[in-house]
Amino acid sequence: MNSFIRLGSCVFFIFTLPFSLLGEKTEGNYFPYGLSSGDPTAGSVIIWSRIESSLPSVEVDYEVALDPEFKKIVKKGSLKTSPATDYTLKTDVQGLEPATTYYYRWSWNGHTSPTGRTRTLPLQAKNFRIALASCQHYGAGFYNAYRFIAQDNPDFILHVGDWIYEFPVYGTFCARPDPVGTAVDLDSYRAKHRLYRTDPDLQEALKNIPLVALWDDHEVQNDYAGKALSFYNPDRMKAAYTAYFEYLPVREQKEWKLYRSLKVGNLFELFLTDGRQYRDEDIWHPATHPSLEALLQATALGRSMLGAEQRKWLIDSLKSSNAFWKFIASGDMMMEIKREGKALNLDQWDGFDWERKEILRSIRENKVKNVIVLSGDSHIFSFGKVLLEGEPLALEIGTAGISSPAGKIEGKEELLKQNPHVLFTDTDHRGYVLLDIGPEGMDIFFYGMTTVLSREAQRVLLKKIHIPRSL
Repeated sequence: MNSFIRLGSCVFFIFTLPFSLLGEKTEGNYFPYGLSSGDPTAGSVIIWSRIESSLPSVEVDYEVALDPEFKKIVKKGSLKTSPATDYTLKTDVQGLEPATTYYYRWSWNGHTSPTGRTRTLPLQAKNFRIALASCQHYGAGFYNAYRFIAQDNPDFILHVGDWIYEFPVYGTFCARPDPVGTAVDLDSYRAKHRLYRTDPDLQEALKNIPLVALWDDHEVQNDYAGKALSFYNPDRMKAAYTAYFEYLPVREQKEWKLYRSLKVGNLFELFLTDGRQYRDEDIWHPATHPSLEALLQATALGRSMLGAEQRKWLIDSLKSSNAFWKFIASGDMMMEIKREGKALNLDQWDGFDWERKEILRSIRENKVKNVIVLSGDSHIFSFGKVLLEGEPLALEIGTAGISSPAGKIEGKEELLKQNPHVLFTDTDHRGYVLLDIGPEGMDIFFYGMTTVLSREAQRVLLKKIHIPRSL
């Protein structure tokens, strides 16, 4: 017998499945969550999928080839999976050639996954394309942006956080139901990842384009700080991190370490930061419209979003990089945003002013040029200057959410007047940013969707900005 529950304006149908469908699959799609690749280097790439099974252990084969017909197989192997990793499949394929397109697939017992396509990084490049994405609440809307990203065929997708959301409904509205509810433990975080991967446009994009990803807060809990949550609720943080590494094609390091870098010759180096795991405890919640006491605490000496080890890594890496462009991927906006001279949101870098200044001072003192921050979290498109004592030391490109709404921003025009370093913003559209990095500089395309409430969406070019090489 089927039943339903109501939460806000969403109705969630609870389907009672026949017992036969709860056991081992005997027909149909064994790879319903698609497949993806990620963290490419010049000689390796992660490939991922998940097999539907209820067996205690399954050994799944994979093949990597130079052609989609798999006549020129260059790598193959097998991987065991089980309930211990929620039947996810993830392996680091080594020994590949630079700047090469590869095709890959998984198979078990005569059942084969769709064919994926991926590409290794070049040793040198004059042209490179990145799609910047963030904030994809499942209930808030459809992932139409990924359909257009797939058409753009970037070299990789850079996702700067909020891959999933731990809660099911944004306010009281939803475009599609999220029957998982709120994720709090390993089973529910895994279920959340599975649900999000059912979106057809996301599946198609990930099947054909490598993913480079970092997390922000909603992969665990809204506005969480790692230092606090690891003390108050370590089981929840561990569960969320476990599911994230199971379900994303991210190269694993020790002790949940996520920050890392990748480089494309002398063209650019990308530094992916982790602004959550090592973050000092919140001083104001919710993060907006803080008190005077909280504003003072936000400027305290030593207050850190990155932690001492990661901060040193970032500063040293920026200083030593010989790449022309230096990209800092950040889950949160680094530009100052103030109203009446006071920081508006202490969950962003405005809540960690001392550490931001330490990074910017190093950029200035070491004459590090062409630094660009690529950020998400705010749910709005933005472009502007990152300042230290009025001096611009970096540019920032912020993307709106794939589906997550921006909400109403009171006094928007006046707010922009009070923050003249913000050169462009759009709060009305969901979407993504496309970066075309070339020999004469970089072209930035801010693309909005006409709707996320259905899959019948069109793409709108909101703004094109050229950043010259002579920056």
